[in-house]
Amino acid sequence: MNGRAALLWTFFFGLAALGLMVAGFTVWDQPALEAVRDGSGRSWKNTARALSFYGDFPWLFGSGIIALWLALRFRARRWARIITAMLLAGILAGMVSNVVKLGTGRVRPRTEDVQHGWYGPRHEGRWVTLEHKFQGFPSSHAACAFGFFYPLFLSRRGWGAIGLLAAAAIAWSRVQLNAHHISDVAAGALLGFVAGWLVWRWIVERGGLARWLGPTEVTAEGMPQPAA
Repeated sequence: MNGRAALLWTFFFGLAALGLMVAGFTVWDQPALEAVRDGSGRSWKNTARALSFYGDFPWLFGSGIIALWLALRFRARRWARIITAMLLAGILAGMVSNVVKLGTGRVRPRTEDVQHGWYGPRHEGRWVTLEHKFQGFPSSHAACAFGFFYPLFLSRRGWGAIGLLAAAAIAWSRVQLNAHHISDVAAGALLGFVAGWLVWRWIVERGGLARWLGPTEVTAEGMPQPAA
């Protein structure tokens, strides 16, 4: 995918995530919370738990490291560059989401001993920034998953589409488990798309980290292409 197409896709996905976040704030967050509490989707709970567990970044990171080692071992430099972008984008999106949530103090949907709302880093004269129940916005699961799979989509659209569906399923699992609101996972997805595009542009399009991943070649269309 060339740089202009990648930017257009990023704009499209980013706008969709932003729209979903606004819709969550204004319309969908509370009805979704109540539906889950009333037992909606109860038969899917085990699936949601599995997606939430295996979709956490340690599992994504571990599988990515194994895939990167195999790509380097067999000198598949194109794939080594793509996988490196996936790993770095997931890390970047996760870091940013965790920093943001430390300042927002949004209460998670399943919390029952605190009135739902936004409290910032302090509540009732004490620091709550590191308490799990005050870390609702944005969803780090969603940020990491979309950040991880988006460079794959920008590089290999077919495989990447499957990856984005997996990221969407992980985001759904967080809502289904009442760990996040719809707006939380939408905000995480937005961070993932931005981080994924930035890292893809540096690593894959512009050939960053050439010292470790090898040089790039220029295709007939004038686009950088990792050396095989």
